[in-house]
Amino acid sequence: MDIIKHFLHRHPLSFIQNGKEDLFCSRCQKHLSGPTYGCSKCKFFIHDHCAELPPKIENFLHPCPLFLKVLPLVVVYKCNLCAETGAGSSYRCEECNFDIHVECALKPAMKSEGEELIQHFTHWHPLTLLVHLKNMEMEEDRVFCFICEKLCSASATAYGCKQCNFFLHKSCMTSIPRKINHFFHPCPLILLTSPFSSYICGGCDERGSALSFSCGRCRYQLDVKCALLPTVKSEGSKLIQHFSHQHPLALRENMDGTAEVRCKACGEICLGPSSTYGCSRCNFFFHRSCAVELPQEIYHPFHPKHPLTLSSFPSYEFDYYCSACGSDVRSMLAYRCKKCEFTLHKDCAKLKPSFKYEPHPHLLTLFNKTDGISCDICFKKANNFCLRCVVCRFSIHLYCHPSVPKTISFKRHIHPLTLTKSPFDYELNSPEEAYNIDDDFYCDVCEEKRDKENDVYYCERCRFIAEARCVISVLLPFLTMSEDQSTTSSRTISTDEENSAADSMLAKLDEEIAKHTEKAKPLKVEIESLKVLIQKLQARLKELEAKLEPIAWGLNKLEDDRFLYIYELEHRMKEKQYSVEASPSEGLYANQS
Repeated sequence: MDIIKHFLHRHPLSFIQNGKEDLFCSRCQKHLSGPTYGCSKCKFFIHDHCAELPPKIENFLHPCPLFLKVLPLVVVYKCNLCAETGAGSSYRCEECNFDIHVECALKPAMKSEGEELIQHFTHWHPLTLLVHLKNMEMEEDRVFCFICEKLCSASATAYGCKQCNFFLHKSCMTSIPRKINHFFHPCPLILLTSPFSSYICGGCDERGSALSFSCGRCRYQLDVKCALLPTVKSEGSKLIQHFSHQHPLALRENMDGTAEVRCKACGEICLGPSSTYGCSRCNFFFHRSCAVELPQEIYHPFHPKHPLTLSSFPSYEFDYYCSACGSDVRSMLAYRCKKCEFTLHKDCAKLKPSFKYEPHPHLLTLFNKTDGISCDICFKKANNFCLRCVVCRFSIHLYCHPSVPKTISFKRHIHPLTLTKSPFDYELNSPEEAYNIDDDFYCDVCEEKRDKENDVYYCERCRFIAEARCVISVLLPFLTMSEDQSTTSSRTISTDEENSAADSMLAKLDEEIAKHTEKAKPLKVEIESLKVLIQKLQARLKELEAKLEPIAWGLNKLEDDRFLYIYELEHRMKEKQYSVEASPSEGLYANQS
């Protein structure tokens, strides 16, 4: 008996010389006749010519391979080539949810007749060269390119299918990609051609047909216009797509005379001569500088391990916090490392470490506003002008820095100001109010509210209070000099000494890196060897399973044969017993008569 292993069924199939016509082929759903293969256990039968069909094919209309699939009887599909319904089987791309009749898929490809008639993946019918474009001067005779939506004129070669009113510039045909990555959707989008498709574009929310860039797995589709619009990297475009908004953004040279709108990226009003990109439908606007001039990816010393990518954050969610200043991300755009969950305000991204604090190995960055951060020297809240090492999460008040003087002269006050703890007794109605978070305390320089927990520069005689942020112009020169004059010695450090210190530090770090690298080596080697062993074991497991499958199938068949044989024996014995018991009674009946 001939037995074959076929990709359409999990069990081996036995050869049957003449198939029973009361059964149907599982592939083509036609009556069985002539040579057939089958699995009687699963009631799976297939014509010998159906068994010879290739398991995988390539078709001009679809960029992915198409695989022959047997479908459940209840499944009905539409062929993407002829638009007719089909059942039973198809050549299918699961990822794109794309089906073609087996008969349509196996038709010979049309041979192009020079440049007069061509077959192109953008349309299911052959496309004819348009040769009478000069005569199409009447408005009703004009035709437009399906891709760029511009007029097909005599100045550019064009092809079309008049039956479907489908026309393309030759340049658009040759330049349109079959697969793109788009920031509107995380998966790759494949160009699908379908005679019956009708969908809502995920970009502009308008209805599209015939052509779409699609993700079959997510049921997501973009029409050609939205998929191929200039991105934020395209300078000078009047219509762009920005990854933070689902609709195209149009350029507006001047926003004067319109209702007040604010930039979603920086929160500033979009007015004056600065150009603005916007979606009027959603009241969504960006300054041009925020839309197209921000770098899409940066490397920053606050997060030296990985690059930071410009990302979009929903304006109604405040679940993200800047890893540098601690404040929540209220603007729509910020830089982010998803792997480390590190987020950075676009304004904080402009800051760089530049101030030295001798006990700490790294340079510190000056932040004028922070939230939820405490000073590692005095352990009090540090929410105004603090120095931070973002990598080490080390923070220090500006006035806790040893280089900053405790007494200063300030041009806005006649007397010296001394660093003093806050609040003062005269500001409180009672000692208990020192812990009342609802009380308001003010700075005499800016006359705005201040944080009572932060120390201030104070003149006791005049009861004059100045926050550190209001005397920053006096304090900063002491910090900038600390780079070279942070020690008690007043001598100048030579360039050679500075280079020597830097070389010494680098040598020390290289030594530590080398030690840890040596410790990691044997562990990495062991991990790699285990991975190789696992791969070998998996390969051996597949090999044994493949050997076991026909044996198990044969064993099941023998057990079925044994069961049927026993059943037939018992049936025969019962028939014999019945005939023996029936014979005497029949003879007796004959004698009586």
